Amino acid sequence: MTLEREAKYARGVTTPNTVARTIVGFARDEAGEHVAWLDCGHRRHIRHRPPLSSYPWIEDEAGRAAHVGAAIECGRCRQRSWPEGVEAYRSTAIFDEHSVPAGLLAEHRTRKGAWGRLEVSAGALALCFAAPLDERVEVEAGGWAAIPPELVHHVELRGPVKFRVVFCRRPAEPDAQAP
Repeated sequence: MTLEREAKYARGVTTPNTVARTIVGFARDEAGEHVAWLDCGHRRHIRHRPPLSSYPWIEDEAGRAAHVGAAIECGRCRQRSWPEGVEAYRSTAIFDEHSVPAGLLAEHRTRKGAWGRLEVSAGALALCFAAPLDERVEVEAGGWAAIPPELVHHVELRGPVKFRVVFCRRPAEPDAQAP
């Protein structure tokens, strides 16, 4: 790791190929550990355990309050892991190779907080992510792929296909608290 990269990492700046998300609140889990709620719908444990993790601000209420709105890495978004508790709120029509909108074939992104569930009912397609994921996901009939919020992507058709996108989001946390 270069000195410049080490310095950025120490300041909390995300490293290459990571997905930055915004902290929207904090809670404690059953074991009393601090958990950050992220704007993507994931939760992330934050612990101050040098030298493995250095988050001294997590130890006090003022430090947590100062970090609401701050960016932090979300490893689960990087892995395209579906968050718990998301609910569908809208769905596209079923598209085929003749009716797919040009916008889906070009680079685009979902809204903040909106997950896409790309469901293929016939044929196959590729879901292609730009940086930071730089990933191509092949989705065949009967399969689906997660599209994390705000990540640039497009689809590539593999011949005859039928698919739709279901848009989901996590409802507001009823127990969300300020730090």
